[in-house]
Amino acid sequence: MDPFAGILSEMDGRAKSAVTWPFCLGTVREAGSGRLVIRADGMDLDQDELYVAEYLTEGWTEQLTGLSWPLTASLPEATFHGTCEVIISGTRVTGTAQVTRPPETVEGVTTDEDSATHTARLAAGDPVLLLKSQDGQTYYVMCKFVRW
Repeated sequence: MDPFAGILSEMDGRAKSAVTWPFCLGTVREAGSGRLVIRADGMDLDQDELYVAEYLTEGWTEQLTGLSWPLTASLPEATFHGTCEVIISGTRVTGTAQVTRPPETVEGVTTDEDSATHTARLAAGDPVLLLKSQDGQTYYVMCKFVRW
């Protein structure tokens, strides 16, 4: 029997008990309407114990760039109907009007940047990764997991 294997095993056991892993997995129990509850480390954590990554919050606005691309659209012939009113020699004349737009091709470029406001990104049942503070009183919601 290798005497060093026993020493290494003992050291490994002591190291595991001395160092705690700062991450934990949680499950969202409630989300929305100004309320967030996540079950992690055997506890239900709420807004008092949680900080959430901004991109996971409801109403977060993301600025999108690099959206520009050329486009070509084919517009079919269209007929528009309406009423019109003109004054001829001081007399008001009303009638109907019809305009036909011939088919045409329009070319242009889309906008380069825009913003998108997200609805709630967390929902009940979502698995999340949390980072615990050193004193274990605060948890930071880092990301949400989805099955690929």
